[in-house]
Amino acid sequence: MCFEIFFHSKMNFNIILVLLILFSNSICEDKQDTESDEIFVPTKEWKVIKAGQKVPSGLHYRINLSTGKKEAKINEDDESDTNKKGISVIKEDETLYSALKDVDKKNPENDMPKKFRTLDEIKKDLGDIEITPKSDVEILQDLFAKFQEEDKKKQPNTKEILKILKDLIYLSHQIDNGNEFVRMDGFKKIVYKKLNSTNLAVKQEALKLFSTLAQNSPKVKVHILETGGITMLLRLLNLDDNPHIKNSAVTALSCTLRTFPYAQNRFIEAGGLTIFSSLFKSGSVKLKLKLVTLLNDFIIERQKDVSNFENHELVDIEEKLYELGWCNSLNNLLTDLIQIDIYDYDSIEKCLLSMKGMVKKCSNSYNKALFNQLESSYSHLKDEDTEDYFQYIINDLIGVLLYENNNNKTKVAKEEL
Repeated sequence: MCFEIFFHSKMNFNIILVLLILFSNSICEDKQDTESDEIFVPTKEWKVIKAGQKVPSGLHYRINLSTGKKEAKINEDDESDTNKKGISVIKEDETLYSALKDVDKKNPENDMPKKFRTLDEIKKDLGDIEITPKSDVEILQDLFAKFQEEDKKKQPNTKEILKILKDLIYLSHQIDNGNEFVRMDGFKKIVYKKLNSTNLAVKQEALKLFSTLAQNSPKVKVHILETGGITMLLRLLNLDDNPHIKNSAVTALSCTLRTFPYAQNRFIEAGGLTIFSSLFKSGSVKLKLKLVTLLNDFIIERQKDVSNFENHELVDIEEKLYELGWCNSLNNLLTDLIQIDIYDYDSIEKCLLSMKGMVKKCSNSYNKALFNQLESSYSHLKDEDTEDYFQYIINDLIGVLLYENNNNKTKVAKEEL
């Protein structure tokens, strides 16, 4: 009996002791849950969230149905794993608050995936490629080297040659680059060489490069004169039958000869005016207009820019043109323009201004009926500004013609006396 009582008493004591231990552990766990400062660090793979861990926002969450534990990972576009293996849950506001409170303690660079490569990594990928910008001179040197390398081949790549020429044209708009091109003997090595090319496109690009270089630098113009560039252009005009090449050659001459009296003399001495006159017999209207405009500009330059031309023994362009029948050529050009389109104001203006430039030599040769026809047609224009402008040109030209005719009559009368 005593033993039984003792046994039951001891048994009750053990039960109570076990219950106290379990209760104590429960209290400790609750305390750990509430007081833990550990922050959950997510990865791209599902990771178990430990009890009490503070979880940042923007993650995927699930309860793993196999283990019953809460898991999370970094938010990605593909949510197929979440849909297959677990159920998404929403994180409590307290966890969000705790994560925000401790944000200064975290290093976001450690948590965020790396998006950008460093400059060293890029250089490593590029290998030996130099990413430092090159100067224009260095680029010119590279283009020269590429041209010579390509041109040495038995069958040069035409596309590559054209690309190099276009790049040189772009660079040559800068005066310093043009001067450097001359220093590197670019006309002999590239321009003159390709003016003799049998490929039409290459020859035309070489002429464009010629023009660009000439129009931007007096030093280049002198170099062209000294190296026979004017003679080469005249030979192209005389021998090449392609109208595009002829037009481009006239443009190159124009860029070289303007405001350059000595070069103009050399042009005339080399037979330039004779070649221009022969082109009038077979050239297109477009080419003829380019020729008369260029020659008229020469005449105007000599009349207006006296200081630049007075120190040169100039060839009389007007007299030379008169001897070559230029007066009749201008009459024929105006006739053609009126027949093609009497309201082509730009073309007719160029022709009239050229006729005015030669009026001292050609006053008796011009067809006055053409002026009367223009005056009658333009008097009915609805555009008053255009009408007034062309009336001014025509009246001015007629006035100059009358003046020159009277002068000529006076001279004849004096000679007869």
